[in-house]
Amino acid sequence: MTSFRKTAAQNVPDGFDLGSHPKVAIIVETTIPPVSRANLRMYWLAREIIAQKKALVNMIAPSRDLGSRASYFTEWIWMNQYPGFGKSLYGALRLPVRIWHFLASIISIVVLEAWYRRSGARGFCAVHAWNPLAGMAAVVAGWLIRRPVFLDFTDFYSDIARTDMPLLAKPLVWMENLVLGRARNVFVVSDVMREHLIVNKGLPPEKVVVVPDGTDAQTFRPGLDGAAVRRKLGIADETPLIIFHGDIKHDDGVDVLLNVLAEVVKTRPDTRLLILGGGGPYFDGVIKPMIESLGLAQHIVSPGWIPHNEVPAYVNACDVGAMTLRATLNHDNYLSFKLFEYWACGLPVVVTRLKAIGRIVKDGENGLVCPSEDVAAYAAAFLRLIEDRELARRMGAAGRELVEREYDWRAIMKKEVALYTPEVLDLSSR
Repeated sequence: MTSFRKTAAQNVPDGFDLGSHPKVAIIVETTIPPVSRANLRMYWLAREIIAQKKALVNMIAPSRDLGSRASYFTEWIWMNQYPGFGKSLYGALRLPVRIWHFLASIISIVVLEAWYRRSGARGFCAVHAWNPLAGMAAVVAGWLIRRPVFLDFTDFYSDIARTDMPLLAKPLVWMENLVLGRARNVFVVSDVMREHLIVNKGLPPEKVVVVPDGTDAQTFRPGLDGAAVRRKLGIADETPLIIFHGDIKHDDGVDVLLNVLAEVVKTRPDTRLLILGGGGPYFDGVIKPMIESLGLAQHIVSPGWIPHNEVPAYVNACDVGAMTLRATLNHDNYLSFKLFEYWACGLPVVVTRLKAIGRIVKDGENGLVCPSEDVAAYAAAFLRLIEDRELARRMGAAGRELVEREYDWRAIMKKEVALYTPEVLDLSSR
């Protein structure tokens, strides 16, 4: 602990003390600065805990590979890396990788707590995690060190696994139920999800708190140099450009979007689709062959994954944001980062008619809403926004205004941090 104190002393913000302040352990799946949806939410949680000077934050995460392991400070988040395989998180060996990360997260928290206690410093007051597997690690670690667990439950992973990893669907239902039952508080992203957990999972209403997803409205904003991105990608300024941003799985409906694009280019052959992200077995095994079979290669621009800080300029380069999601249990309950990032950059959106998203996307006001997998309806919606630039501008502006008012992380996370009451903070021990 002595070496930690020496290393950290230069970074301690005003009003903090390493020994006397409680700690919060936050389990994440990749390193900070954030590069994934999970980390973004947890990153903003950590920032708000620190901004309110309630506690110091230990983020527990795998290293990208064994050679890159390091512990470091960023914005006074102490990133505690264990030897891991973060770059293989979505690869063919993801199951054994995740199992090791699960075990290593637990070990890391127990070791850190023992370290704090031995040095006479206050230890952890709580363990916080996102998604079922990290949540399960938090439950085990919390039980071992006798601390409460907070869970951000933003997706039904058991429902996602139904098509991605069907053999894991039932075990994930069991894991979700266990973690939901053991957590002190469960933070969900929509009223629809809260209602589902209360009615179908039997959770007490006071246990389930709605804290929506959002975005950083200062980073994702209109007016960035989208023209430079178009030049880099070889796309003319006047070319209609639709964007899909994020991971690609069956339920995300990118195959539906390709069929929609095939219809759109019959009317507007100059239209292009920017696929920002993708990768993985589904993208390589299903989406790429489908692009060829539909003859869409010249209409698709796919630079793959790019650094997160470059994403806003790419979104600014586009005209319409696409969310042709399939209507599933998970999609009916969740909110999408894509939606808020598109809106924050002033883009109009075309989305699927879903329960939770449908409560904030108002058809004809801040987006166009279509039935799930209705290719003709989606195509008509995209063409409407491509042809009517004033309508597209008004819808994008309405989305931007809504993000500024209700879905910026800086305001959103205050509600979650409010659950770190003096009673919880006092659970940390010397």
